Amino acid sequence: LTKALRISPGQIVAFVGAGGKSSSIRQLIEELTPKTPVLITTTTKLALDQTDLAAHHIILRSKEDMSLFPALLQEQSSVLVTGERWSGESKWTAPPEDLLAVLLPLAASSGAVVLIEADGVRGRSLKAPAEHEPVIPPFVDLVVPVMGLDAIGTELEGDLVYRPELVKKVLGIQKDHILQPTDAAKLLAHGNGALKAVPASAQVRLILNKAETQKAVEHGREIAKLTLKTDRIGSVILAQVQQADPVVEVHGRIAGIILAGGGSRRFGRPKLLEVLDGEALIQRSVRAAREAGLNPIVVVLGADGPAVRDALDNLAVQITNNPDWSEGQSSSVRAGLKMLASNVEGAVFLLADMPLVDAELVCTLVETQRRSLAPIVAPWTGEHWGNPVLFDRTTFEALRRIHGDQGGRALFKTYSVEAVPWGRSAMLDIDTPDDLNTIRGM
Repeated sequence: LTKALRISPGQIVAFVGAGGKSSSIRQLIEELTPKTPVLITTTTKLALDQTDLAAHHIILRSKEDMSLFPALLQEQSSVLVTGERWSGESKWTAPPEDLLAVLLPLAASSGAVVLIEADGVRGRSLKAPAEHEPVIPPFVDLVVPVMGLDAIGTELEGDLVYRPELVKKVLGIQKDHILQPTDAAKLLAHGNGALKAVPASAQVRLILNKAETQKAVEHGREIAKLTLKTDRIGSVILAQVQQADPVVEVHGRIAGIILAGGGSRRFGRPKLLEVLDGEALIQRSVRAAREAGLNPIVVVLGADGPAVRDALDNLAVQITNNPDWSEGQSSSVRAGLKMLASNVEGAVFLLADMPLVDAELVCTLVETQRRSLAPIVAPWTGEHWGNPVLFDRTTFEALRRIHGDQGGRALFKTYSVEAVPWGRSAMLDIDTPDDLNTIRGM
């Protein structure tokens, strides 16, 4: 779960929603400690029995108490910080807001991960926030809205929904209603739903918990597809957070970067304009990326830029010209990466002169990475690595440092590579007219 949420030491993470906040926090503590110290707290209230979340519990009453924390985090590896016990219920209150504002950044700067339960409700799977909810500090790095997939297909007025009247208000529903994936997606992407009070500087990653059946997974995939249309949401994690292996799938924006900047020297004319089965080679590459759901699709042009650009008219692609194409493929890789927004989670690099690469192969790469979270996923023919190759965003900085006439293959010795068994189509490229004639005859 730590890897799926892209959590690293020094981050402050707030959990909101319903259906697995506390269980997600518990799972993260188990994964992070003892290697990384963790500070856990709440900005609302916490059940008394949740003191077992951490190795040590401290009630924060004054600034003097904060002097204990640097040593305490090193000794205990996990520390729960609350306010006093609330007399009205069997719960711990939140620490004083002014003290948290000092303590949490201090803990994060020391290398700890800070996990905040920033929303109330236990035993439900879906909610809409009240006027005073959630309570998210302005300095958090990541907000994680949580929802239980078991709410899908149940009555909105049933036992799994908290404050159904507020859910109805967000959804624009007035009568009794069976919750659908489209309803959940709307609530999760709404400014008065799961995105309420999220600081502008914070990332957002959703957890769809209780993905315990094939039907629940299918619902989760539908919700992920819909919510990722909202730029504010970085990724959607289908999970079973109480299991030892909690992550089922991670859905994020995977871009397609089509490298089309070569000089066609051996072909003798712009090879990407050659036609195969009624389509120019460059158009076939775009179609494979589009049918696989890659978004955005970036085409990097170079030597034959103006002519190839004309072949891309009316296609939903972003085009960038690489004036340094003669320096080698690495310059086109960098040009493509420059076009990607910060909410892109990975990219499939396609070579425009490989016309037998289709959407099926691209989809297989993406689906494999959703499950494995591998930094690199590539086709394997049994003897050689093929193309295209999917690179997770964790490799982007290393990709930018590659120079010369080499692409991402230079990273295969640095990062683990997940192999996808595939046939010859992942190897066949066109360098000469004879190559094209061979493929036409297949």
